[in-house]
Amino acid sequence: MHAFAALLLALLINSPSSVAAAEPSSPSRKLCDPQKIRQTNVWVDCLQNALDKSETGLTTLVGKIAAAMRANDMLEEPKRDENRKLFEATQMKWLQLRDDDCKSFAANHAGLGFGAAQFRLVCLLDETVAREQTLKRRYRDDLQ
Repeated sequence: MHAFAALLLALLINSPSSVAAAEPSSPSRKLCDPQKIRQTNVWVDCLQNALDKSETGLTTLVGKIAAAMRANDMLEEPKRDENRKLFEATQMKWLQLRDDDCKSFAANHAGLGFGAAQFRLVCLLDETVAREQTLKRRYRDDLQ
């Protein structure tokens, strides 16, 4: 999930740019470019705003997928409803897993020169963007 060795090295330097540089292609780095954002508080605000936007996008996407499942006329009504409920329950479980995973990751790495809150934000953002991309790819035919 994370490039631990690179991240650990970056944390020892203790700057937003060095933490984000640990995973150069990560969504958190792309959305909050540490080369342009030198102040930690501004970087954290950028991460939080990007996470808020990403979570809103994911929630909207989940709603569209659920609506497509309700409208799926290839299945009888009881099966459509069952599939939609399963999808929504799975999404809730994924959110809990994401939150717990990022909390654990952040707690494990806090104190290495960077705060747990920053680790958690980077993790939440990266995982949320990845989930949205996965769902778009998986349900692309249903969203047409």
